[in-house]
Amino acid sequence: MEIKGQISNLLDDLNKGVYEKKEVIALSLLTAIAGESIFLLGAPGVAKSLIARRLKFGFNNGTSFDYLMSRFSTPDEIFGPISISQLKDHDKYERIIKNYLPSATVVFLDEIWKAGPSIQNALLTVLNEKVYRNGDQEIKVPLKALISASNELPMKGQGLEALWDRFLVRYVVGGINDKYSFNEMISKSLNSYEDNVSSTLKLTDDQYNEFSAEIDKVEIPENIFNVIHIIRHYIDQHNKKDEKQDNQIYISDRRWRKIVRLLRTSAFLNDRKGVDLMDCFLIAHCIWNEPAQFETVLQFTKDAVQKHGYSLTINLSDIKEEIEEFNMEVISETSYVKSVSYEVPVTVHNDFYRIVLFNKGDYSYGQYKLIKISDFDKLTSECRDIEIYKDSDNNHDRNWTKPYPLKKGGNGISVVHDGKTYLLQSVEKETKQTFSKKPHKAVKKEWDKRVKVLLITTSNLKSQIDHYRSYDLKHLAVNLFVNPSLAEIVETNLNTTQKEIEKLEVEVAQILYYYENVEDQSNLGDISQLTNGD
Repeated sequence: MEIKGQISNLLDDLNKGVYEKKEVIALSLLTAIAGESIFLLGAPGVAKSLIARRLKFGFNNGTSFDYLMSRFSTPDEIFGPISISQLKDHDKYERIIKNYLPSATVVFLDEIWKAGPSIQNALLTVLNEKVYRNGDQEIKVPLKALISASNELPMKGQGLEALWDRFLVRYVVGGINDKYSFNEMISKSLNSYEDNVSSTLKLTDDQYNEFSAEIDKVEIPENIFNVIHIIRHYIDQHNKKDEKQDNQIYISDRRWRKIVRLLRTSAFLNDRKGVDLMDCFLIAHCIWNEPAQFETVLQFTKDAVQKHGYSLTINLSDIKEEIEEFNMEVISETSYVKSVSYEVPVTVHNDFYRIVLFNKGDYSYGQYKLIKISDFDKLTSECRDIEIYKDSDNNHDRNWTKPYPLKKGGNGISVVHDGKTYLLQSVEKETKQTFSKKPHKAVKKEWDKRVKVLLITTSNLKSQIDHYRSYDLKHLAVNLFVNPSLAEIVETNLNTTQKEIEKLEVEVAQILYYYENVEDQSNLGDISQLTNGD
């Protein structure tokens, strides 16, 4: 049987007689196999201790130890009483550890924050090194999982930070929500305290040790490192925005190392040789300090996976830059700049244009040569009566007007009267204007090669996307330890990346079409144009 099949069936058996606790039981087993510990936050009566008792059945010959802490708890009650015979006969201070924490496979400590300093210090050594110092001996404890629980978080300033940090996974346990499950729980006889786990599924000590060795061989792809760095960046930004100490999120380097090993464990138990993006969602369970922070860090994780999950594995920045440079080269090679002369109407007396030769030998005609700029701007291709003013340096004489039917001339700086075109008095100016030209055949040939290479590159990138679809998406929704609905986020990332690649292909096609169909304006000779000055 493959490892994933064994673990999947084992989780099914562990969940027998337990309602709505699949995720926390799965996380507890995952944490145990990773060699870490889990903290459960929840009100009394929501099956926190039951989870620990069920987990014991997952190990061959597994034993458990559970204890409800109080401020009066003593080390004797946790680690075993002092051996009177050893003390009397051999002058040794040793504890009788059988049936106590140092001899248990799974340990459950309820209301752990009420433990005294002597118990806390001993627990730190057990959690860190999996050893217990009994007298003058260091005993390697068989501990596979330590589950702690409380209905509150450790109080600030009580010296509990070190112990709190040792619980890698933190989970808020709630009551049963589904009505059908609730009705079954309160009405049926449950066998949740019986060992109904198949013996063929239980993990042996040899298996546990083999798993541990193989877990360290699991690969960590570059995009997983990228997601982690993005989450760290989000946390830094969060801490800068909220300067209140209680709202700060602090993750030590040691904790990140343990988190990565948890991801490796998830990958290994899901029969994979490398961590994938789905495993990354486990990070959210490891980086909150207050329950209110969980939704925040979960969103950090979702955003990092969705927006940046494949950005290093499928690096589009290089090809984007290459396409941009190619486009600039094509524009440069298919264009040239030339000086262009154009006519601008001369403004006279501040508000008028002067119409040149606007007379037919008629004295009165010769006097009326000015048109208001505002009237000229209103001219269209249809004739209309426009006031023409006397051309005089005297402001009073210029007030004399006479209407003439006019329309705008086709070149933009003339008027048409009685079928004849009259130019406005103008001055010639010069500007630089860009024109297009056909590329040289040799240059076009090289460009065709570049287009081919670029399209081959985008095609390979799309093939890479298809590989991720067939490989990643095939098993994303069946990760044993992550909610399957989160697989949609990973798929969204793939869809977005594919659309970006297709957009790049469109840009390459547009460049190809342009240089193949560019208008050749190189033989236009001297170019001049008349304009109204716009």
